[in-house]
Amino acid sequence: MGLPYSLLSDFPKLETIETYGVSSQIGEVPTAKRAYFIIDKQGIVRFKGVMDTINPKMPIYPNQALLDGLEKINKGD
Repeated sequence: MGLPYSLLSDFPKLETIETYGVSSQIGEVPTAKRAYFIIDKQGIVRFKGVMDTINPKMPIYPNQALLDGLEKINKGD
């Protein structure tokens, strides 16, 4: 796709959503909660934002919260 970052597919084992604590169920179907992570160049999770429920009408995580997380990382916090 030519993206400047990596994408992850966790299907079918779903190990990553378990490790990151975002696993959920819709009836019998295992799925992941909508979540946002900022991971630094050393592979350390510096920001984690998880939506409480799976709801397609729920607004996405606010951009400003993500930008604030990036700013903290850039400042060395």
